[in-house]
Amino acid sequence: MVDLFRRTHRAILSGQQVSVFGLGRSGVAVTKLLIRLGANILGTDNRPADVLQPIVDNLNDFALSKEATVDFILGGHNDDCINKADLIIVSPGVAVNQLPILRRAIEKGIPILSELEVASLVCLAPIIAITGTKGKTTTAILTAEILKKGNFRRVCLAGNIGQPLSSFALGLTSEDVVVTEVSSFQLEMTHRFRPAISAILNLSPDHLDRHGSFALYQQAKNKIYANQTRDDWSILNADDPYTDSLVSSKRINARTILFSLTDHRNDRIRAYQQDGIIYLKDHNSRKFVAEYASTNLQGQHNLANILASVNIGKICGVSIQSIRQSLQVFDASTHLPLQHAFQQVSSINRIRFIDDSKATNVAATKAALESVPSIQKHTILIMGGYDKGNDYSPLVQLIKLRVKVLILLGENTEIIRNVLSQHVVTVDVRTMDSAVQKAYKYARPGDIILLSPANASFDMFSDYKARGQAFQTAINNLKKTNED
Repeated sequence: MVDLFRRTHRAILSGQQVSVFGLGRSGVAVTKLLIRLGANILGTDNRPADVLQPIVDNLNDFALSKEATVDFILGGHNDDCINKADLIIVSPGVAVNQLPILRRAIEKGIPILSELEVASLVCLAPIIAITGTKGKTTTAILTAEILKKGNFRRVCLAGNIGQPLSSFALGLTSEDVVVTEVSSFQLEMTHRFRPAISAILNLSPDHLDRHGSFALYQQAKNKIYANQTRDDWSILNADDPYTDSLVSSKRINARTILFSLTDHRNDRIRAYQQDGIIYLKDHNSRKFVAEYASTNLQGQHNLANILASVNIGKICGVSIQSIRQSLQVFDASTHLPLQHAFQQVSSINRIRFIDDSKATNVAATKAALESVPSIQKHTILIMGGYDKGNDYSPLVQLIKLRVKVLILLGENTEIIRNVLSQHVVTVDVRTMDSAVQKAYKYARPGDIILLSPANASFDMFSDYKARGQAFQTAINNLKKTNED
């Protein structure tokens, strides 16, 4: 039935007038997909034409090769973008509720879909979709590595950590499988998206500057399971208050199984850890999977990610022995998207430096602090950046117990200081070099200097990777100073 629907949907798109809002990676990929499907495309973007010229040239060349054309409205959006549109596709970076023209499109009754939605509707391969406030990148990549030990023709990684699904969806068959990390931005404009397996790892406030409230953020995330049936699977975290509440609410129609760091008594819990050992429950018995110490992933948060991946591997028929082998050889440092994610990068005079620049929300920083050694006042924490409507109060207890000095860097230092300064010494700096130098000044042998910003990077850096690289460069400069 699913295959029939998807084949039919391909035909429905032929000849339709489609406006694509946002010509980043996802927008370009879905434009090319729509050209292949025979749609008529208008691409629009706020960026000026001279900046977008290489993208325009690329799309024009592609369209010409398919005997098609693409129209463009650049440097902003006007009513021509919606007047003749049968359908609108938005890239993840486009906030529908913040664009008046898209609100008008909704009033006119024009359907608005995400790139993920369109790609999934023409994809014949089963989709494993993984979301959560933190951990989804690690879990998606690890899951893909585990599934390579299974019986699939091909295992494809899609989403923020790979290519957009649109770029290869048409080439897949039912013998392939897609693992995709999906964000709230990708999910919010989905309507019929139906993964074969969904996973919600955890949920806490994030991206409130875009969604407006935690309730609306939750609403977007919940779309990952909204269309699933009893033929599908849902993986949830028994330790997370929100995901655990989804189980008791009985809102999920898919077969639901859980993972846990603390419990194994619940009948729905399949993967769990006990005394550092990872187990899988199989009916009334438990099977040894691996010792957590035999893996290369650090921190309690990564142990939770492992358990989610183990559950998915088991559902997909991968043997426990193969799962164990995948866990033991998995090296996060070889995967570009996992660099700058709680990664020890250096040590000077027995002071360890940990790069967790990928921690762009409070939940991720909380997880990082929970994963450092629990010796009191043993950590110098570097925080700050572009605020997304964060609530910093969940960090208070951990800061009081574990943080010696808080180094504040970025545009919203005052907001953070107002919440945390009564619990810890705070120091403001203007550059990453200064942050590292100040942190080192306060550190003693055995301490940890942790970059875990709890904020996006866009106030000072192009992305979290550039911020992490600046941190590592500052450490190298510090090393040279100490050697001189």
